[in-house]
Amino acid sequence: MTARLTHPLIQSTGRPVFFSYDGQTLQALEGETIAAALAAHGIRSLRHTRDGQRRGLYCGMGACQECLVTVDGLGSQRACLTKVQDGQVVTAALAPNAPDGLASQAATRSLTPPPQKEPNTIQVEVLVVGAGPAGLSAALAARKSGAKVTVLDERPQTGGQFYKPLAPSQVAGQALDKQFTDGLRLTRNVLVAGVEIQQGAQVWAALSATEVGAVVDGHATVYHCQQLVIAAGAYERPVSFPGWTLPGVMTTGAGQTLARAYRVAPGQRVVIAGNGPLNLQLAVELVRGGAKVLAVLESAPRPSLRHWRELLLAGRTGADLLLDGALALATLRRFGVPVLWGHTVTSARGHAERGLDTVCAAQLDGQGQLVPGSERNFEADALCVGYGFIPSTELPRMLGCQHRFVARHLGYLATVTDEEGRSSLPGVWVVGDGADMGGSRVAAARGSLAGYAAARQLGYSGDAPAQTRQQLQRALDFQRALWAIYQAPELDLSKVPDDTLLCRCENISFGDVRAQIAAGRDTLAAIKRNTRLGMGRCQGRYCANVAARLLHETRGANTTTEQYFAPRVPVRPLPAGVLAFEKPEWGGHRPAITPNLARPRETEALAPQKADVLVIGGGVLGANLAYFLAQAGQDVLVVERDDINLQASGANAGSLHVQLLSFDFGDKAQQGGGPAAATLPLGPMSVRLWQQIQDDCGEDLEVKITGGLMVADSAKGMDFLQAKVALERSHGIEAHVVDGGELRRLSPSLSPKLLGAEWCPMEGKINPLRATYAVARRATEFGARFLRSCNVERIEPKVGAQAGFTVYTSRGVIHAGRVVNASGAWSSAVGDMLGVKIPVKGAPLQMIVTEPAPPMVRHLIAHADRHLSMKQAATGGLIIGGGWTAAYNDRMRLNQTERSSIEGNLWVANQVLPALSGLHVLRTWAGMNVNIDGAPILGEVPGVPGFFNAVTSNGYTLAPIVAKLVTELLVHGHTDFDIRPYSLSRFL
Repeated sequence: MTARLTHPLIQSTGRPVFFSYDGQTLQALEGETIAAALAAHGIRSLRHTRDGQRRGLYCGMGACQECLVTVDGLGSQRACLTKVQDGQVVTAALAPNAPDGLASQAATRSLTPPPQKEPNTIQVEVLVVGAGPAGLSAALAARKSGAKVTVLDERPQTGGQFYKPLAPSQVAGQALDKQFTDGLRLTRNVLVAGVEIQQGAQVWAALSATEVGAVVDGHATVYHCQQLVIAAGAYERPVSFPGWTLPGVMTTGAGQTLARAYRVAPGQRVVIAGNGPLNLQLAVELVRGGAKVLAVLESAPRPSLRHWRELLLAGRTGADLLLDGALALATLRRFGVPVLWGHTVTSARGHAERGLDTVCAAQLDGQGQLVPGSERNFEADALCVGYGFIPSTELPRMLGCQHRFVARHLGYLATVTDEEGRSSLPGVWVVGDGADMGGSRVAAARGSLAGYAAARQLGYSGDAPAQTRQQLQRALDFQRALWAIYQAPELDLSKVPDDTLLCRCENISFGDVRAQIAAGRDTLAAIKRNTRLGMGRCQGRYCANVAARLLHETRGANTTTEQYFAPRVPVRPLPAGVLAFEKPEWGGHRPAITPNLARPRETEALAPQKADVLVIGGGVLGANLAYFLAQAGQDVLVVERDDINLQASGANAGSLHVQLLSFDFGDKAQQGGGPAAATLPLGPMSVRLWQQIQDDCGEDLEVKITGGLMVADSAKGMDFLQAKVALERSHGIEAHVVDGGELRRLSPSLSPKLLGAEWCPMEGKINPLRATYAVARRATEFGARFLRSCNVERIEPKVGAQAGFTVYTSRGVIHAGRVVNASGAWSSAVGDMLGVKIPVKGAPLQMIVTEPAPPMVRHLIAHADRHLSMKQAATGGLIIGGGWTAAYNDRMRLNQTERSSIEGNLWVANQVLPALSGLHVLRTWAGMNVNIDGAPILGEVPGVPGFFNAVTSNGYTLAPIVAKLVTELLVHGHTDFDIRPYSLSRFL
């Protein structure tokens, strides 16, 4: 049964085309998206999840990544943005662990054309990101002033989420409603004025106020601009209820895109639920086109005379919009569609494969609680939910623009701007709903003001007409009145059942998150590391705000801007091959400054604390020290100025190294490679300890001894490996050089151009997001104590007969018998407090992770001549690193990845694993390496009795053995293993 809508003024003009979906041949209209074509045939089920569920169209704008399909061998294509073509072969995206899907997924071809030697570069005076009301208005204003303007927009058609112009598959014989007409007029004016609009351009990063990275026509393009206007719009906020992930449940915006742009109904029997007039507009669009709308559920109570002031203000500032609302209600009455005020969806039921079949609803009382006995069910195959929006602030947050928390519905971050959209960062303007929610008229007015102001910054004359500011004020007044009329009951997440999914991408339930909070992991960062919440393809858009709200309701803590996930690149999943550009190599790591990056959650003063052993640093080494010391019966307290596992350890890639890294041997090695070589015996011992710790913790820490392969692609590289293996074997490391044939037998997916590799069977991987927490938990069970948000500020040795130290912290005094410095890259600052020079520096490094893929690489992969570390996580994602440099952003007080490092890292990885070009990069992040001379610094400091160091590079691999050795020193006064090569004395 077709779901195509009719309209007396609209005709389908797209020529019929035929494509296949999961083996079924279907007819579509040229110019429409795959999602629209499937919806027209009543097909709702799209991608498969890891647990065998199905997902369908949800956001309809490319943000949620739920509608993924494989198109002619191109993996993870968004059906809502990909146009259907004649002869296409489309299949639902399979989970990497799907038994019948491995072959087809592994055959996925490169997502983009081969890259050029460098990205394309384009110089622009004013660059506008987003072609909705705000972006188009800004572009027109700047161009009218004389500036040269380029607009980048990801959608197939200009107009954004608001205007939603007809797709090329449809044509209107005459002007339709005012919304269509205004959008077409604005687009035409912008083009006539000479603005360049680039549709289908995926902006992946705002690298600075003057540099924006994008993918245009499959090629990497870097725009250098003098003024940047960000008008990225908003996405609909998630509403979690049982069954909200079923195929057939989608946002109102997705339903509206199907209806308005493609003239397709989201289903045969539709329920619309949410808060605000957008839901009424969709209902009218559907019933006029011939669809069956069963009901509109509005969570706000019915407007009444108690709203007379707001109604009067709305009538004075937006009479036409108020009239539109009244006409919409009248139309729905005429078609017999009930509008149920003060009602909400309680659950959606259906089949995991076939999708939605029942919508359950109930009435709300004045406090937002369900009214007993008011439950009712609707037999429906589509549910459109629209409960409000969240600004897309990823780009301005990435740049470090100032933001503020807005306590509206779930709560969200809004960009701080002035009336003209001027942000806290010079040259950057943020306008429209991408800055803060205000509707299309506020967006258009602010866009115009920003466009004129940006042009003035370039020396062009021109100012917005006087009525623009008046229009802005009227629009703001109308919005204030509208949402007072549509005031919904306050959100209460405590009523959401535990088994309801909170994170759609990673299948994380409310119960999972509540359990983490109950265990004391009560920050978004800690929850993310322990559950993977926010690590999926949507990059936290549909779970972070919900989790933040849940934390607020559960713990009562105030929500701050720093609580949210740090902004990462890319802002949308990006083809891995598109940014692969060769970069010059260098030796080792590049040290950099290591300022205090902590963001303490607690500040209240504590009573004086006492401990026999005080460990400074709550990373993986601190947790292991607590584990071994507490096991040995020591009274141990670990202090961390942030939260445990949140800095270098929590940002680690999880490699377990045994062989030397390529830059720890030969010409690139520090101190001739001697200190690194002396460390070789520690690796196997530490890996075995990790295996024992995993067994003792009773958790799967994903410790896998897979073996490591350091590959070579030249004769010189093979000679390098031969010499390196000889040295390593002299230190007891099992290592062998294998030729190309043996390499391909061990790892068939690696490039056939590789000549061979070093094979080190003892290497492997671990999940650093879980291991540190598991070790800390076990240490606590042994009696260790952990104190977070506690910054050590001063250490004073006690004199006389009373041994020990007085340690002054941000939260009070700690009296310690002995102090262990386990501060990693920040260890030198702790040493300075006691007059001890510790030659340790930090080296900010980047990591890259791809979307989940079928098994490709089982081993830990490195390169003899290049910076590379690559492994495949248990989730299927490829984790790529190897020492590529990140940079410290002083304004944002965090480390960030750099474009050149991303490009170089991906180039090397693509050379080694060609199948990488068929995958998307999900995110990049910056960690911190400890830079010494290749060897740890262990033991008691000469001349400062009771002060010990436990500092090492390769920290995640070596943490257990380093902690065990220092524990032996503290407990017994000696170690069975000779640690003299690791003494601080070697630097004196």
